[in-house]
Amino acid sequence: MTKDLSVYQLTLNTLSPSQSLQVSSATLQSLVGVLIDVLIEENVPATIWVNQPSENNWQNELQRYQHSGIPQTIYLCSGVENELAVTDVGNPVAISANSQVVPVQLSARSQLQGECFLIVVSDQLSGLIVACQPESTILDRSQSQPLDAICTFERRVIQRVVAGMKGVVAIASPMPEELLGRLETQFSLLSTSDEKALLTQLLVKQIQRTEDKLHSLTTSEPEFFSQTTTAIPPSPHDDLRNKDELLKRVVQELRTPLTNMKTALKLLDSPQLKPAQRQRYTQLLNTECDRQISLMAGLQEIVQLESEPEPTTLPLVQLAAIVPGVVSTYQPLAQEKGIQLGYTVPRDLPCVFCLETWLRQIVINLLHNSLKFTPTGGQVQVRATLQDEYLQLGFSDTGIGIAPNEIPRIFDSFYRGRSTISDNTGAGLGLTIVQQLLLRCGGSISVTSRLGEGSNFKVLLPIATSTSAIS
Repeated sequence: MTKDLSVYQLTLNTLSPSQSLQVSSATLQSLVGVLIDVLIEENVPATIWVNQPSENNWQNELQRYQHSGIPQTIYLCSGVENELAVTDVGNPVAISANSQVVPVQLSARSQLQGECFLIVVSDQLSGLIVACQPESTILDRSQSQPLDAICTFERRVIQRVVAGMKGVVAIASPMPEELLGRLETQFSLLSTSDEKALLTQLLVKQIQRTEDKLHSLTTSEPEFFSQTTTAIPPSPHDDLRNKDELLKRVVQELRTPLTNMKTALKLLDSPQLKPAQRQRYTQLLNTECDRQISLMAGLQEIVQLESEPEPTTLPLVQLAAIVPGVVSTYQPLAQEKGIQLGYTVPRDLPCVFCLETWLRQIVINLLHNSLKFTPTGGQVQVRATLQDEYLQLGFSDTGIGIAPNEIPRIFDSFYRGRSTISDNTGAGLGLTIVQQLLLRCGGSISVTSRLGEGSNFKVLLPIATSTSAIS
């Protein structure tokens, strides 16, 4: 292995498929803390390799493990620029009777000096957390930059990374070969059942930490919320501008799936669990994960919508240039569900003032909504017609319909009143986003529905004339 080894790149190349995400330094520290929590609570003796971030914010987590009384060896990596004296390299420093720290100097040319990582190897569990600055990141000290990070518990990946460490440890004594050899032999001793139980515990811990942070948001001092409200006054036409209410709703929406996931993980850990029950709880985890993903996607759309400056004038767009293409992309989904999907959009309809991206998002959200609430054998139709000074774009379905008392609330953020045919993983933000986009282009939306018969959403967009413009 060459001296330009990168733990991040080696891990990324070994994983199949490649798995990397961008996280904040706070999230990275939380992952490290969760892993240390499990080692302490389960009394797991471990060998740890660590290269700390420049701000050294993992130190407290490591010290908790050092002072736990659990047998351990920590190899503290550093570069030649580090304050660590060269004479200390390779000499163990006893922290307690069961704990020792071994300073390890990395090769001067090693890419590891630009990475932070935590490698844990024990008889019960192996884990690796590694992060580095993205290559395209422009240094801006005024704000925290996200990190490219990988977290894995695959033993074959960690074993390869440990083997790759040999070439970058700049110590003259034979100690590195010996310690790395001992680490490699530990992989064959790992118990699959023990590892599975500890991974379950790790997930529960991460969920608990997230829950604690969400709880701290809801119990924050009132001054925080009053300042936010004053800075961005709420509008009667746009509940998204009420940041306090949005934050509280986000916390509430995150708490439910986290609680369900935590319960399912605990139940999956039961040795008396029957196969059918295990499948049901696994499906619950998948459903709640999908719900989290949907929520994050919806929130991202809202944040992007709020951050984008409203254009002074809107361009001309034809419905026939947007609607057919969107409907075509949903044909495979409709066929899979056994739903007849069609559209009627005359090409001679006049243009409207709207951004193409806005119109496409409106059609996507309404079409997705209709398909979601329509059972097998049903129909969904999209039809554009001329209505006086407006173009009407209708989305009709033969789905489950909406109760009269729910209709006034369906455009509220996070509202999910109807029971879907197959699942309830939506975030309840699709119709909210549609309404906000229509307000920006001078349009409107209405809905008529009967339970058990279906719904009809009508979008009205003002016709573009030579003397009119939305500004």
